[in-house]
Amino acid sequence: MANEQQLALLKKGVNVWNEWREKNPETRPDLSEAELQQEDLGGVNLMEADLRSCDLSGANLMGATLRFSDLSGANLSQAYLSNADFSEANLCEANLSEAYLFEANLSRVNLNGADLQWAYLGQADLSGTYAIEANLSEADLRGAYLLGTNLSDANLRGANLSGADLQAADLRRANLDKVNLMGARLLKTNFEDANLTGCSIYGISCWDLNLQGAKQSNLEIAPPGEPAIAVDNLEVAQFIYLLLNHKKIRQIVNTFPSEVVLVLGNFTSAKRKDILDVIRDRLRLRSYLPVVFDLGKPADRDFTETISCLANMARFIIVDLTDANGISQQLQHLAFQQKRVFVQPLVQATSGECLIFEDGQPYPWLLQTYRYRDLEELTVSLEDKALAIVEAKARELMK
Repeated sequence: MANEQQLALLKKGVNVWNEWREKNPETRPDLSEAELQQEDLGGVNLMEADLRSCDLSGANLMGATLRFSDLSGANLSQAYLSNADFSEANLCEANLSEAYLFEANLSRVNLNGADLQWAYLGQADLSGTYAIEANLSEADLRGAYLLGTNLSDANLRGANLSGADLQAADLRRANLDKVNLMGARLLKTNFEDANLTGCSIYGISCWDLNLQGAKQSNLEIAPPGEPAIAVDNLEVAQFIYLLLNHKKIRQIVNTFPSEVVLVLGNFTSAKRKDILDVIRDRLRLRSYLPVVFDLGKPADRDFTETISCLANMARFIIVDLTDANGISQQLQHLAFQQKRVFVQPLVQATSGECLIFEDGQPYPWLLQTYRYRDLEELTVSLEDKALAIVEAKARELMK
């Protein structure tokens, strides 16, 4: 329980409290289990204070000094903590949900098991921090400094880590599902057995990563506002983006046997995404690396050159013609360039002809369209009716 005299002194105001701290530097304040919600404590000196299970929800602690303090189990939800100094404090199992921690110093802090859901940690310093099994889902860590931070087993689902420095960070078994990693620095970062599914990774810098056992499917490499391009490997993603945007790099890459399969189509709606998932899963079972270009998303420029570049890297191309407006134009362009990549068209239809090119000319690289009635039929027969055929054609071409 809190020391009643010290608690009464704190409630007289920050100036009175800080003056007392200066005169009594050896006294360790005991404010454990104190009710301090909504209190205005900006700039307060709580260094080395015992704040275990203290309720500071909604409190103003901007610029406060909390170094070496014990805040284990404390409630700091929705508290204002910008520029506060928590270095080497104990925040184990503390509630920091929706807390505002802009430019806060959280270096070498114990955040094990802490709840930081929806917290704002923009440009905060979390270097050397332990946040094992912490909940950072939907947290905003834009520009945060996480050098050497231990986030193993942490939940970062939907968090914003754009521009963050994750050099040497430990993210083993962490859940980074749908995390925004755009512009993040990943140097010697440990993602062993982590879940990176659906991450946005445009502009990342990655070197010497540990990705053993990591789930890396559906990584988005395109910037916002452009059609989605998704790949299944973090390091390959950076390489593909460089190829797409640097002609000189493309020119020096020789033709080589590829495990990349380009998938084109309109996969914007929920039903179409289910179709895409089946296509990707079947390709992955055959050890291919699906690279998805979603033509269903609006674009402010022509992506014919991008598709051509991806096609030149691919072993073969899968194109779903269902609801894919404008795809004929893209394929028409490929018709005059492709000499070594087969295209397997798919369409969800039960009857009627599917006209791909208005000129009606046959193209030897364009295989017979595989028609499927629904998701169930595609799941059962895609491998035998389409993938096995285009794979055999690709092998013949390689010979």
